[in-house]
Amino acid sequence: AITSTGFQFLLLDTPTQIWYFMLKYLDKCDNIGLNLTTCLAFIFQLSFSTLGKAYPIGSHGTFVQHLRQIGLVYQRKHTSPWFYPTRHAVDFIAAGSDKAAEKKEGYVVVETNFRVYAYTSNELEIALVALFAEPLHRFDNFMVGHISRESVQMALQNGISAKQILDFLESHAHPQMLKGKPIIPPTITDQLYLWEMERSRLSTEEGVLYSQFLSDTDFNVVHEYAQNIDCVMWSNVSKRLLVVNKKGHSDVKKYWKSYKKDHGE
Repeated sequence: AITSTGFQFLLLDTPTQIWYFMLKYLDKCDNIGLNLTTCLAFIFQLSFSTLGKAYPIGSHGTFVQHLRQIGLVYQRKHTSPWFYPTRHAVDFIAAGSDKAAEKKEGYVVVETNFRVYAYTSNELEIALVALFAEPLHRFDNFMVGHISRESVQMALQNGISAKQILDFLESHAHPQMLKGKPIIPPTITDQLYLWEMERSRLSTEEGVLYSQFLSDTDFNVVHEYAQNIDCVMWSNVSKRLLVVNKKGHSDVKKYWKSYKKDHGE
């Protein structure tokens, strides 16, 4: 099963996903016999490379093979002494710079009636939209979906936040959507945040109820002790009711038994 972190990763743009992989890789490169400084220098050189141009591998054979597996470089043959930077390499290195303007064109349109149109035939891209929108109709080159309370709540349960959904919609917005300001209709933005806030209205915590006190004195003694150790969740003095959290329950129970024993109860 995919974890909440996994769902969040899926909604990231491709350059950010690659940076995530590379940072993890660079963190472990010493363990596989590679020099961190050398690897960073190679990535820096890669940032000045030209898409489709051949470059000599030189002494970076192992590192280039790993970049090849990630999809950042291409080799005609595994044993070839040359490599070619891929589009992913150019976009990944240029992420956050002016070069990033060459990124892939967006494919998502969102309307104020919460309809979503994904103009793509790519199964992965359609699956990403389906993480937070209910698919309604599927055609050869696009999918129609609907953002509903239920679909968003499901996404929230999977660990995806409203902001991440909105960031995804904006970063993958169809060129037609980019003409509007703001890109995402305010009604969509506001409603997603409202649905997210619904999950934080109530929170639950297990507790233990103490109720069979024979006198006000008994109740006050236990109540005071529970307050001193900061474990009172709720109390009603007039009805001699006390609820403590599970963490403090064992201490309160021991104290209550000790108190009754010392007072002959």
